[in-house]
Amino acid sequence: MKRADHQIVQQVLDGSVSKEAFDGFQDRLRGEPELVKLYGDYANLHHSLCEEYEDQAITSRPQNITGPAISSKFFWLAAAAVVLLAATVVYRKTPVVAEPPALMASARFSADAVWSVDGVSRKKGDALELDKGATLKLEQGQARILAGTSASAMIEGPTTLTLVSDGALHLAAGRGRFHLEKADGKLEVSTPSMSALDLGTEFGIDVRPDQPDELHVFDGKVKMRINGRSEGEILTTGEAGRVSGTERIERFPADDHRFLKNLREFKSIVDGRFVKADWRVDYGSPSISEDLIEGGNYAVFLRMPKSEPAADDSVLMATLQVNHSSNGEFHTDGWAGMSFFSQGQELLFFGDSFGPESTWSLDVKQRIPVILPVSPVVGPRTVTLRYDRGTGVVTLHEGELPLGKTFCSGKLPAGLEFDEIRLGASSGAALDVGGLTIRVGGG
Repeated sequence: MKRADHQIVQQVLDGSVSKEAFDGFQDRLRGEPELVKLYGDYANLHHSLCEEYEDQAITSRPQNITGPAISSKFFWLAAAAVVLLAATVVYRKTPVVAEPPALMASARFSADAVWSVDGVSRKKGDALELDKGATLKLEQGQARILAGTSASAMIEGPTTLTLVSDGALHLAAGRGRFHLEKADGKLEVSTPSMSALDLGTEFGIDVRPDQPDELHVFDGKVKMRINGRSEGEILTTGEAGRVSGTERIERFPADDHRFLKNLREFKSIVDGRFVKADWRVDYGSPSISEDLIEGGNYAVFLRMPKSEPAADDSVLMATLQVNHSSNGEFHTDGWAGMSFFSQGQELLFFGDSFGPESTWSLDVKQRIPVILPVSPVVGPRTVTLRYDRGTGVVTLHEGELPLGKTFCSGKLPAGLEFDEIRLGASSGAALDVGGLTIRVGGG
């Protein structure tokens, strides 16, 4: 085990661990047998020492003992026992545990966000705290970041943002809207080709592959400087600049609409309950109740109130809960799952696709093979599909919201909308659906 594992166990036993760290420790115990054993060993030792010595006073000076060398393992455990005993005494005198110090920045995410962090971070309520030097990799969705008390950023995936220091950020790729919250604060955002020094304003930066980095000023003034040069140019409200070559800044009108101001909000258009009268049976004899649609070799259709995602919404998410069935198997050489239609044409399917592979998969109906995950995702479970109308990207994620890591992805033509959905299974296959929620969100 690592030294950090020994330290967290000691902190749990002496009561000095924060609630967030304790929750994370509990999660680890569920999946790491070695950590469970280590905790048990420490707990037994801690209990024995307390029973033996906690009511005894130290009345004499320790004596030197000569004899055979003590093994390093025994010495380490003895030292740990002393630490645990001392910590127990201290804990009884000072039961109040101080909150851990705040890290450099705090991030909140939209419901459809998927992200990872390189560096130090920790969960705090519904926010993620990040330390200096941490890099946030936002795969999809949005994140609102408060860096210290003076600057904020709204980024949209895919984006990579590093917290260089207090008042300094690096946007390696993607798109972000930045704002100086305090007039006397400082904010500098760098990219691979330029830097933007905020002079008390709001601005956006767009870093895309094979295109010049762009700066858009929405309010106030920003100094734009090409990397490698000491001088820069001042851009004001309504102006934008892009790096042209290595020595020139090309100016053009700013575009405020390309940069989001708020986290995307979602509303449910299908709320998980099944109303039998709303579903049209195409074939087969499925059983439809308020909390379950079940059967084998059937198809049922539900027409949505309007085509989605509509003009004001850019993302659709569908969470499908598939249960184990007594009517047959979910995985077969046939198919079982959910489809999206437009004007009678099937455009998208997810579930167990047609073919021998036993895994959840995607079929984007573009005359290309079924899209399989790198590692099979097998069996009845809850899976959420996300479709971005603006890009056409479709992804699958295990579980409900917030979204887990993407395990399968494909692409449809951008701008598609769906007016009808289908649940069903082919001959020899079964599909028992215990829940279906469809959400759409704007932005």
